[in-house]
Amino acid sequence: MDKLLNIALIGGNSKIASAIIRLIEKETDWKLHVYSSSLKKTGNDRIIHKSVHYSDIKLLKEDFLESRPDFIINTAAMTNVDACEDLRQEAWSANVTFIEQLARLSLIVESHLIHFSTDYVFDGIKGPYSEQDHPNPISYYGKTKLAGENAVLKSHVNNTVLRTNVVYGLTNEHQQDFVQWVINNNESNTTMNIVDDQYSNPTLTDDLALSVKRVIEKKRCGVYHIGGNTYCSRLEFAQQIAKIFHLDENLFNPVKTDSLHQKAQRPLRGGLVNLKAHTDLNVQFCTIQEGLVRLRHQMHAIHQE
Repeated sequence: MDKLLNIALIGGNSKIASAIIRLIEKETDWKLHVYSSSLKKTGNDRIIHKSVHYSDIKLLKEDFLESRPDFIINTAAMTNVDACEDLRQEAWSANVTFIEQLARLSLIVESHLIHFSTDYVFDGIKGPYSEQDHPNPISYYGKTKLAGENAVLKSHVNNTVLRTNVVYGLTNEHQQDFVQWVINNNESNTTMNIVDDQYSNPTLTDDLALSVKRVIEKKRCGVYHIGGNTYCSRLEFAQQIAKIFHLDENLFNPVKTDSLHQKAQRPLRGGLVNLKAHTDLNVQFCTIQEGLVRLRHQMHAIHQE
């Protein structure tokens, strides 16, 4: 690309955003405007942090009209699956209404919109799913995410939807993901109920960040499934975490999803086929063993600083 790119990143406190910031800072000369509810300082003048909550569409519009981003990346969402069942208006506002507004705003400033979605748009009867499979969400969270996807895909703006699942990776915010949950409970010697009947292909945030970079470089539009190269149950994922981080597997108590009596239904055989992203975006996705080893090294490096 000849032109120096100007990128906007919404949801700057998210785990995915953290990986995108690291990669863009390290491997590109792009200018990155990061929007989040909390203001951070950075030593890099190409990474500009701005304290703007994603729901403040008026402030976002004012800033976009000034900065004119070439690409807008949205990682903001309401992702608590059970809370979405109770707080439906809030979930719809975050996962649909805001996305509709963002798509219109992207059109006004002539930006390419990159939006994240989930395998929860599928029912989990026969996963893993390809981009050609028909969505059929079984939770309100999944329904809002599908409606948000449709708002992007049916807009007249250049757009890309990246679906992913069971995201894990390094973050400076100490947000709890499944890996960190397993590690924390192990440190406190707490028994964990872990389902053995939910299947997915856990996704390292570094792979998501690289996929975003490739979408930008190749100017790709449409839907891409971004997922790791290991399809496994949640219990098998936990066992790999224990192996790589030298944890006590005896703290794992295998259970069935039904026994948890969660408010929202979960897709049991979820997960995503990553063949299109692998071939078209040229991304070699991690197995969970490779991803966890990389994460362990990253965490060790931070502790050494």
